[in-house]
Amino acid sequence: MKRLIAALLVLCLAGCSAPASVSVPSGPAPGEAAVTCRIADGAENGSLLLAGQGEDTGLYRLNAADLPVTLDGEEASAADLRDGMLVTVYFSGEVLESYPASFHQPARLEAVSAGADDRVDLALQALEDLWSEDTALNENIEQLSVYIDEALVPNAAERAAAGWRFAELHQLPPPMTYSWKELCDEGYVNEEELSWEKGCYFELKAAEDTGTGKTLRFNAQKWRGGLAAILYDGCTAKQKADGSWSYERGVFAIA
Repeated sequence: MKRLIAALLVLCLAGCSAPASVSVPSGPAPGEAAVTCRIADGAENGSLLLAGQGEDTGLYRLNAADLPVTLDGEEASAADLRDGMLVTVYFSGEVLESYPASFHQPARLEAVSAGADDRVDLALQALEDLWSEDTALNENIEQLSVYIDEALVPNAAERAAAGWRFAELHQLPPPMTYSWKELCDEGYVNEEELSWEKGCYFELKAAEDTGTGKTLRFNAQKWRGGLAAILYDGCTAKQKADGSWSYERGVFAIA
């Protein structure tokens, strides 16, 4: 009998001890809608730029600082989020018409660490390096196009997010996503004179040997005219275990 009582006391104490983490049920509550996105930027301060996934090509803004957050099904906070993570936002179902859009009455956010892939930051790294070269080319930009190859950033919303965030950081006009040839076809660039008087073109284009998986190769350029351009030829990017990327610049050329 004494042994039985002792065993029961042990079980009671074990049941009363605080768990290391609390599992939180997933899924929308009645009346909620859900959108799955990737964190394109802003995880460091909770002011998130989100890129829609699948057929959703939208960009969204969300302040996660005051929202209930889970990570891999466990209670967490906005400080646990990282750029490149996939997240599901639960909200009232109404999206406010702005650009980027915002969610009406966001209720909570669920994040997962699996599948993190921060290609937006990879694009931003290369764009920022181009911006820092030959800064005279950055003056008086009234029009902007940022073309990012689908082979480098497969998701359309993430490509748009990289261009948008780059323009926002430098107080540039909202970017187009035309390639150089499309700019010529649309009449922005004078193809014969090789000039774009009012604009600047940034391009991240996959190399012929693009690479696969965790290694990518690409070329990067900033262009305002035939004699006003810089190029990184043969850049190599590598993905880390946490989904972030770093890259080495290729051969530098200037026109």
